[in-house]
Amino acid sequence: MRSIIIDDEVNNCLNLKNILNTYCPEVEVLDMGHSALEGLKLIETRQPELIFLDVEMPGGTGFDLLERLPNKDLKVIFVTAYNEYAIKALRLSAIDYLLKPINILDLKAAVARATHQKTDEEKAALHHYLANQSRENGDRMIALPTAERIVYVRIREVIRFRGESNYTYVYLLDGTHVLVSRTLKEYEDLLADSSFIRTHQSHMVNQNHVKSYEKQEGGYLKMVDDSLVGVSRQRKDHVLKTLAM
Repeated sequence: MRSIIIDDEVNNCLNLKNILNTYCPEVEVLDMGHSALEGLKLIETRQPELIFLDVEMPGGTGFDLLERLPNKDLKVIFVTAYNEYAIKALRLSAIDYLLKPINILDLKAAVARATHQKTDEEKAALHHYLANQSRENGDRMIALPTAERIVYVRIREVIRFRGESNYTYVYLLDGTHVLVSRTLKEYEDLLADSSFIRTHQSHMVNQNHVKSYEKQEGGYLKMVDDSLVGVSRQRKDHVLKTLAM
């Protein structure tokens, strides 16, 4: 598989190239670039099938680079020091990734995944995730993968999540709901920097859509769609304190 490495740290590029040569002989490193602009030029001239891409670089991020690519079918493995929440966001959007410092087993697994052609839905999820990186938090979109399709909604349009085993029901402002094949914990991690708060083992709500806290029957939240959401005894103090802020 023809590849290039794009990372502003020359030593990181050389290290990754040496590891690939040793442990991933199916990958041929054609060249190395050290900025988003240089990476774009190399992609145009060398026509790789796979790129190993850093996130933070001078002259634009790795996300900026991908948004400017004319060919969206390139396979991408991010090589990043991003925090855990960003990594989980990448994972939910079907993007392969490696954490620095590089683990050999993780590298081999990522390369193995990259050798399999991504489905159209996975590509759509990747492109949509990238398109949202520059948006303000309140206008960000979220991908909701169902059995038949991937539904995209603005985060601010989500009223609440209800977890049920390995599935999650997502309730929206327009009165509809989506059944997603992801756990509630995954969405809790993904939305940790937003306005959502976990109220119960099975429930997470958008604070912006809470109408009231009802004290009877152990306590529950009334949402803007008049749905009622339980608040567990263990989470009650945290929920009330967060809502008061």
